[in-house]
Order: sequence, then structure tokens, then C-alpha cells
Amino acid sequence: MRRLRYALTLALGLFVAAPAMTAPAHADDTPQLLVDKSLGSLRAILNEKGLEPAREHLKQAKGVLIVPDLIKAGFILGGQAGDGVLLTRGADGSWSGPAFYQVIAGSIGLQAGVESRETIFLVMSDAGLKKLMQNEMKLGADASVAVGGVGAGVGAASAGNPEADILVYAKSKGLFGGGALEGGVVKPKPEMNKAYYGADVTAEGIVMGGGRTPAGSAELRKELAAND
Repeated sequence: MRRLRYALTLALGLFVAAPAMTAPAHADDTPQLLVDKSLGSLRAILNEKGLEPAREHLKQAKGVLIVPDLIKAGFILGGQAGDGVLLTRGADGSWSGPAFYQVIAGSIGLQAGVESRETIFLVMSDAGLKKLMQNEMKLGADASVAVGGVGAGVGAASAGNPEADILVYAKSKGLFGGGALEGGVVKPKPEMNKAYYGADVTAEGIVMGGGRTPAGSAELRKELAAND
């Protein structure tokens, strides 16, 4: 565990230390801009060749975490990080307002450069959704994860357990393996939730509490409902 934590820290250090590369400056993104990007990424993935199963799985999903830019960076030690929004399906079939989350993952292997992936995490089980309500969820440990497919002309054959708590679909020209996510962390971003809702609200309160849904998320929720 200590070795994994060290690898993650070093990999993310490499990620931060690459200002001359093409990685976007997520720190400058406003919450609304992230919501807007998430809408574009959702549409892109659902319409991507090779990712057709994502539509069917979305119809059964308890929730969806959309990460517009899951950026992989590093040399030998690779790190992946990105901000996203989680929306959940209510008992009446309607979608909640967005709660803001961060995904951090790391892997060790022969790799180099920077690559950005539009990615969605489909939460397929109540157990997976419950784990996401924690302050921190570990992929592969707290909830099982499987890669449903990768687009850009690459076949979407399922990798890993098709009955996993979370299925991942990504629009990418590179390879994307489930092992790259095992041991990764998903956790809420309280500062972005507060900025978007204007109050100290928890991620659970946003997506499970039946609270207000900001007008700025209407198109995203409409797009999700249209694919039910």
C-alpha cells in the first residue's frame, strides 16, 4: 500500500510538472464550464463508433460520473487525474443536479507523453453508488470496475467483469486498460460544490437529497433523460 501511495504521488508530481505540454489548466475551470464540458463529452461518447453498448448500459445505470478530461501523463510512472460531475437517477426516473468529483489514478509501466480522454463511469449497482457517497472511494477495492470499451474505432469488447459496480467508457485514440484504474481514488470536491450551489452542501445531499437542480445543468439532465 505504501508503495502504491508513493507511485501515485510521484506520478501526479510528473503530471503537475508538465506545464509546457498540452494539458488544460483545470484549476481555471469554473463549475459551470465543467458542467458544459461534461454535456459535450457525454454526447461524444454516446455517439462514438465502437461505444454503442454505453447507451444500453446507461439505461440501467444508477448514476453517471462524467470526466471530460481524464489526463494521463508521465514517463515510466503514469498518473491519471481529472474533475467531473456525478448525476444520479431518482425513483421517478428524473436525474439529479450535478455533484463535483475528482478522479485520481496511477499505474506503473512503460509509457510517455500526455493524453486526454473523455470518460464516463456508469454506476451500475446500489453498492457502487453508496460507496461514492463516502469521502473517498477506491476503485477495485470499495467498488469493482471494468472497462466497457474504448472508442476511436477500437472495438468495445468488455474487459473484466461485466457485472462490475462501475463500467467505464472512454473516447480515446490510445489504449485504456482496467488495470490503470485499479487502486484509483474518486472523491467529492467540496469547494466546487459550494461554488456551484452557493452553500455548504455534500455530494450526497446534492444527488440523493432531492434538492434543487440549477438551471445551468438543465441541458445535461435533458440529454441523460433523452437516452433513457
